[in-house]
Amino acid sequence: MNGFVNLTGLIDNKTIETINGKTQHAMSQPHANGQRGYIKDGCQRYLADTISYGIEIIEVYTNPTLIDLAEAYAKDNIHLSNYRIYSTFPSKDFKMWWHLDNKIDTYDFENRVFVQKVIPDNKGLIFLMYLSDVEDGGVQLVRGSHKWSRDYETEGFDHMEEEFSKDIITFNNAPKGTFIAYDYALIHRAKPYTGGNVRTSMFGQLSPSSIPTGEPILLNSRDIANLTDKQKQVLNFGKKPSTLNWPIGQIDAFKEQTLSGNNLMNKIKALFV
Repeated sequence: MNGFVNLTGLIDNKTIETINGKTQHAMSQPHANGQRGYIKDGCQRYLADTISYGIEIIEVYTNPTLIDLAEAYAKDNIHLSNYRIYSTFPSKDFKMWWHLDNKIDTYDFENRVFVQKVIPDNKGLIFLMYLSDVEDGGVQLVRGSHKWSRDYETEGFDHMEEEFSKDIITFNNAPKGTFIAYDYALIHRAKPYTGGNVRTSMFGQLSPSSIPTGEPILLNSRDIANLTDKQKQVLNFGKKPSTLNWPIGQIDAFKEQTLSGNNLMNKIKALFV
């Protein structure tokens, strides 16, 4: 087993365009003070309150084929423990590290940091779907690494890149709708890139019942009336979240927006002087 499966075509282009249309404006402005938008972290923008933007997003995260696959693989009922819609910008300063995701994330309120604990023997799935055409900066997977990564109680694997370089699979030059599901003990990263187009993707972590609930899930009341029992299970209905949503916005992003607003107000006042 390679540890991943290509499910491209699972979600149709009409759904992808609807999701892009509903989130496009929010992805152009910081999330602050009631303004719906993105949280910035490094060269990436993460859509806040991701699942509240429409039933189409819920239906991707609870797609029956995807859920059946995840539950057959985990041999257990699964739930959505982490999720994102995010854009990655080319950067000369940021390089994602080789890592795995068979871990529990918990927010340490006292020190204001996320703490990760690797769970070596746990089995679950990550999925990644491109919401834009991707020329460069695509996801990279280390084929077969889920068979041996569990021997290491670590999250990062940059120090071993030479050893597994021949097994790296890169999903570049791929269209929107490219959909990859993989064992979350598979070593992976986004390929570093310094120029070109922004890459926008949708991510979800489907975990067995032995893993804590995970991040809070905020839904729009518009979308919940007709959810099935299986969808409610996947979306953690009735369960308390075990951590906060990652990432948490930095105050600098709000300052930039405030300064921009102040400059505009000064110009308006000048018209009446």
